[in-house]
Amino acid sequence: MIDTHAHIDLPAFDEDRAEVLQRARQSGVEAVIMPAISPDGFAKARQIAAEYSGVYRAVGIHPHAAAQADVRALAAVEQEVTMPNVVAIGEIGLDYYYTTIAEPAVQQNVFREQIWIAKRCNLPIIVHNRDAHTDVLRLLEEEQDGTLNGVLHCFSGDEKYLQRALALGFCVSFTGNITYQRNALVALLPQVPEDRLVLETDSPYMTPRPYRGKRNEPAFVSFVAAKIAEVTGRTLEQVVQSTTRVARSLFRLTSMLWLLAVPAFPQEASGSGKHLYAKSFGVGVHGATNTIVELRRFATGEDQTFSYEGLPALGVHLFYEFHDYVGAELAYWYSRNTKVLKTPQRPWGQDNPDIYQAVELCAHLTPNPYGRVNFYATLGMAALLNRINERAENKVAFVTGVGLRFNVRTSFGMLMPWMEWRLDFAVGQERRRVLLSLTEQRDADVTFYLSLPRIGLLWFPPW
Repeated sequence: MIDTHAHIDLPAFDEDRAEVLQRARQSGVEAVIMPAISPDGFAKARQIAAEYSGVYRAVGIHPHAAAQADVRALAAVEQEVTMPNVVAIGEIGLDYYYTTIAEPAVQQNVFREQIWIAKRCNLPIIVHNRDAHTDVLRLLEEEQDGTLNGVLHCFSGDEKYLQRALALGFCVSFTGNITYQRNALVALLPQVPEDRLVLETDSPYMTPRPYRGKRNEPAFVSFVAAKIAEVTGRTLEQVVQSTTRVARSLFRLTSMLWLLAVPAFPQEASGSGKHLYAKSFGVGVHGATNTIVELRRFATGEDQTFSYEGLPALGVHLFYEFHDYVGAELAYWYSRNTKVLKTPQRPWGQDNPDIYQAVELCAHLTPNPYGRVNFYATLGMAALLNRINERAENKVAFVTGVGLRFNVRTSFGMLMPWMEWRLDFAVGQERRRVLLSLTEQRDADVTFYLSLPRIGLLWFPPW
């Protein structure tokens, strides 16, 4: 399930936010979308979304804050779109129940400005509507040019309003109030197509039965799903699958994002303050294909690039994660180039293979450390301890790489399978006699780099 609307950044969750999100995960909630009220809350929401994988953001100005929405505030909304985990513009719209907070004309102007931001940024909108059905639909119809989409959250209109909203291409969502006795909205549920319905809680408000009167939280979205299943005659599994599929599509939560979000919310270790996939010291092994690429410049000024076929390489690692986003790696790997050996077809070949080995000291930079799957970049230096053409050739190299790693928690510690493409660029040139054929040898200045696609396994003991 996906809770498409939960204000988990509000002070009501400050004391137990981690536990709330852990309960959500345990109840089957894969992700939570956290809408904004005003730019004043952007920094806090940004921090929460960074800390808890599976939490996504909508950014916008709620109609309650419309009176303070000057040009600078609207610019802040558009700028915030560039931040990570932002998937929508919201919560935006009209609220005529509290007209003393912001005049209707002011609310309409701020609403329209943010619709324009959504169009420019190609994002869906999350629409708030309270006692403003006519003007909400009018503005949406005026601005609908085929590029506008979103969800009318906490739906509160009648059948005619619903049909006009669906005709505009919008999705709708209902909160825990559909579980209350004699709620007229229940009659509308069968009229909402499966591909236009998403789930929400509107936490900490609109708590469903049987918890009505208490603080709402994302775990309770299951009660909303169960009520929809009961009224529409579908199974709970069908409701969960269809609403999850629609939410993923509407907010563009791709398959890779869901791979990251399945473990969704970090579980705090008792007294440790560590997130679910925190690591410390690890050891491991890896295998690679080492392709040696020589860049040759002959005395005549000609250039030639020559690469040997990939050579098997084996290595070992020591790894230490001293910060959630940064780790250090000390690695050794070894590779033999037997393709230069003397053969009947290569009588000019060598008696001994070329040896390539390296000691690498690198930093791993991880932008998403809190998920089961991490992307990372590698930067560092290496000492290349080679024997080429039967003589020692030791060099310093710059190391770069990009990789993907998987965090697997076990009873005996963390296992981390990983894959990476790494390049070791040797520093400096070497004057060398290059064998071009059986009859031709030429002098060239040679430098090289090593291309190393790798797979490996690291183990982080639980001590």
